Amino acid sequence: MPAIRILLGGVATTVRDAVLRAVEEQTDLEVVGVAASPWELLRAAGVLAADVVVVPAPAGGLPGVATHLLDQYPGIRVLAVSAAGTAVSYRLRPQPVEVAWATPAELAAAIRADDEAER
Repeated sequence: MPAIRILLGGVATTVRDAVLRAVEEQTDLEVVGVAASPWELLRAAGVLAADVVVVPAPAGGLPGVATHLLDQYPGIRVLAVSAAGTAVSYRLRPQPVEVAWATPAELAAAIRADDEAER
């Protein structure tokens, strides 16, 4: 079974490090890239064939880049995470699912949540 391909987009160092810790020993999860800007993220999502894109969670709403990702790549899932340990998962909006994570294992579970149901 192929690994879930994860792309990180503009997340804080603490969040990036948390994601890397969460996937480092998981054979079914793979970080395929890091994109600094929204434009780089949109391009990289297609080029790298990402399954899940992790972006920063803005206060009160869907991250702007998430809308573009979902429009351009309907099969992709966007996980908007905060440094406070929460995340909102978006796939074909408006289907937000809020998840909480405090440990690397919980974050890994949040990353693979939708994908496990489809496999």
